[in-house]
Amino acid sequence: MNDQPIAPTPIARQLAEWALTLDLRQVESAVLERMKLHLLDQIGAKVSCRNLPAPSIAQRYVSRFGLAGTASILGTSMQADAEYAAFANATAGSSFEIDDYGGNGAYAHPGCVVVPSALAVAEVSGASGAEFMCAVVAGFETIIRLALATMPSMFLERGFHQTAAHGVFAVALAAAMLEKDDVATAVNALGVAGSYASGTTEFSQSGGEVKRAHAGIGASGGIRAERLARVGLTGPPTIFEGRRGFLEAFSNAYDARFLHEELGTRWHFPERAALKPHASCALIHHHFAAYDELRAAEAFAPADIEEVVLGCEPLAIVHTGATGPRPRDVVGAQFSAEYGIAMRIARGRNDVASYLDAEAAGFQDPEIAALAQRVRLEVDPECAVEIPKGKVTLRLRDGRTLSATAYA
Repeated sequence: MNDQPIAPTPIARQLAEWALTLDLRQVESAVLERMKLHLLDQIGAKVSCRNLPAPSIAQRYVSRFGLAGTASILGTSMQADAEYAAFANATAGSSFEIDDYGGNGAYAHPGCVVVPSALAVAEVSGASGAEFMCAVVAGFETIIRLALATMPSMFLERGFHQTAAHGVFAVALAAAMLEKDDVATAVNALGVAGSYASGTTEFSQSGGEVKRAHAGIGASGGIRAERLARVGLTGPPTIFEGRRGFLEAFSNAYDARFLHEELGTRWHFPERAALKPHASCALIHHHFAAYDELRAAEAFAPADIEEVVLGCEPLAIVHTGATGPRPRDVVGAQFSAEYGIAMRIARGRNDVASYLDAEAAGFQDPEIAALAQRVRLEVDPECAVEIPKGKVTLRLRDGRTLSATAYA
């Protein structure tokens, strides 16, 4: 909806005024309880993944090039300046596809960007627990609203990865709250943050570990944007809705109203955000759920399957269908719908250990490899709805056809 009237007050100012006056007592208890689950989930992701390759690289980067400081790098004895600690922690939190997800039609990854940034800034600034939680819940809501405003166009039609592109704004806003900035500074922080919005999805097409660092890039960029604003750097007040603003630059189709309507009265975050039970791209989780329904209801063995057809929304085809059935690295395996469903059929698992085991075996498990070759993806109108679904159809050697459709 690119022909919408421009809001009379710039969106960045509306967001800043909402966030800086937000009091934890104004937040519904159900929203806070849901946020606490996401907070704990993200801390667990950071600590459990801290020694994987990408987090280890981030820690080496911070040790070699970072500034000294008192912000903790979780699960280690390291401390650093908040900007660098947030980079390391955010990279760990998004390093193995177990971070939370803005599902239900709001494609986003809020926790891996907001939580590490708010932790780092709060630790250094001496913010209270209530102030920290208030900043986190505002950051989560901001990211979900950005996702509703720009996705899937930003991702599907332009190829931008939402984690850093959305996250940098939420981090700048959360940092402004924790540093007790005035409205003008917060607006400038959002304006500057637009110049740090970044990240493409080419990793899902040809590989690369940089995807793991996108949360770190968004986290550190958001903190830097707020700091630059605090020492006087200005940014465009119409960074979102302007003719060359974020919405126009990053999306073919967008709806700016999600960014400012019902601020403080409606919380989109608990309606849209989800926790991921599997260590893969969230767009495949629908299919895992659909297959699990078939496995529970029907009698068949993996060897009985002649063909697997995955009914998908268009975004899933682009994002999880490019790698194909033969991944070359673990990122490719986690973003391959063919390989992921073959793992589920053959081994019944898509957790962290199963992908690490597959990587150690060079992705050459013969049963998984054979099944992956028999998987086909197709766009299914039944799945391409506001709250996307996944369909799994099994064509068996005995002539039966089994099909199920499910939400993640």
